[in-house]
Amino acid sequence: MDSTRQDFIVGLVIVGAIAVVVGALLATSGWGERRYDLYLRAASADGLTADSKVLLQGLEVGRVNRVVPRVDSATRTVSFIARLSMIERFSGGVDLRLPAGTRGELEPANQFSPAVLIRLVLPDSSRRTGRLLTEGDTIETTRKVPVLDQVAEVAQHLSTEVEEVLHRTHQTMEHVDVILAQANSVLKDVRPSIETTLADLSTTMGRVNKLVQRLDPGLADSVSSALAVSNRVLLRVDSLAAQASQMTSENREDVRTAVANLTQLTRQLNHLAEEVSRRPYRLLTGVKPLAADSGRAADPKDSVHP
Repeated sequence: MDSTRQDFIVGLVIVGAIAVVVGALLATSGWGERRYDLYLRAASADGLTADSKVLLQGLEVGRVNRVVPRVDSATRTVSFIARLSMIERFSGGVDLRLPAGTRGELEPANQFSPAVLIRLVLPDSSRRTGRLLTEGDTIETTRKVPVLDQVAEVAQHLSTEVEEVLHRTHQTMEHVDVILAQANSVLKDVRPSIETTLADLSTTMGRVNKLVQRLDPGLADSVSSALAVSNRVLLRVDSLAAQASQMTSENREDVRTAVANLTQLTRQLNHLAEEVSRRPYRLLTGVKPLAADSGRAADPKDSVHP
């Protein structure tokens, strides 16, 4: 009697444990949960499997049952239709009804796996029509580019730009080489002329130095004094010219007088330079000055030789 009762209790415990395990499995597997089917159209089935998750704001609300290809009879383009098994209500008893215009976004499940998950994106409240998706409706999808692919795309773009810059730099250097070659050729052609000109200039400067060395020191002092006086006159005229805009009408006569004096001095200096350049010995013998009312430089034939 005692052994029979003991066996009964053990069997009852085993059955209860099995019932608990089965109940837990049923609760976690969603068995008996009411669901409805939606369809999702994707341009590529890359990473999309029969067990891909469907998320709504981070919460799993469905799974992919199967993926089948479809061919458009008009354009002959291939697309893929995924059948989604969606829950009808959340665990709290709230019905899950998606508004029309909901779209799916395919994104990598992680950075190291080709598998993707489907993230449902609800339309803006301003674009909602009030209609809800029903069983059998189809939603469109977009594919989110992985971060690594974005980095690779940016790197490829930068590589292309760098290659283009290097190509342009190479072309620019080739143009610079051509210009330098042309400049070198021109310099090579004009070098003899420049050397000849410099040699002639050196000879001329030597002759001028010898001429200056033969001049009377007193005459050189006289020329320096005359140049100093001319410099002071020029500075005075420059000062008068700077203040011309502020001068009144009664001072204009002074300006005319100063200009006339400067003109006369310039004529005298030009006459002196012309006579000395034609006959250098005039620095020793002297040059007859022009008349005060002369309107032009004196003709060399009119000069009187003392």
